[in-house]
Amino acid sequence: MRLCALALVCVVLGLSGCQSAEPNLLRNGSFEQGVEPWFSLESEHWAGFSRSDRYAVDGRFSAYLALRADPEDHGAKVFGLIQELRPKRFPKRLSGYYRVENWRRGTAKQYLQCVIIAWGDRAVSQYSNVQIRYILAGLTEPPFAINNARFVFLGDREPIRERWVRFERDLRSDFLQQWGHIPENFEKIRVLCEARYDDKEPGTVVSADVYYDALYLGD
Repeated sequence: MRLCALALVCVVLGLSGCQSAEPNLLRNGSFEQGVEPWFSLESEHWAGFSRSDRYAVDGRFSAYLALRADPEDHGAKVFGLIQELRPKRFPKRLSGYYRVENWRRGTAKQYLQCVIIAWGDRAVSQYSNVQIRYILAGLTEPPFAINNARFVFLGDREPIRERWVRFERDLRSDFLQQWGHIPENFEKIRVLCEARYDDKEPGTVVSADVYYDALYLGD
């Protein structure tokens, strides 16, 4: 019986699970074709990402987020990658891997998250979009109040370091539980994978190297 390439990597690295054979709604989820169609926001509070061949789960490459802040910086900043899609049906499963290296906490609110945003389904709520923010590591309670988002915590306050960590969620079940409704008449879905900090005080140092790979969205 032949193993898929990712399954073989999972065996070698001691990781559980292989990505589904179902079509991946996320294009270039393993970053083997460059960085597109992933993108970052153009904002003073946002920083982008690059592609790295230092660590990978599926293939040779992964997305690399260099979480950094000058000592005198303050407030919040997001380092992340985004993809938007318009599937006919709300997807069931989100999964992927992240890896943390050189973690140096400079604020209590320094964390990793993967965010799913459904735009335009008024049956869910009165908001233009509703979100579930999956906190992968770094926090154990919401970092701030936001009316159109729910937080789901998947990891510990201190992230696991120097190895790949897999995450997987049933989006339909989570949206039903958190919002009372599975989005149906949505306009688009936005997926964000982030490393970020909030409420940083001047004089503190924030640093981490974060990688994402083998990102999957589908049934």
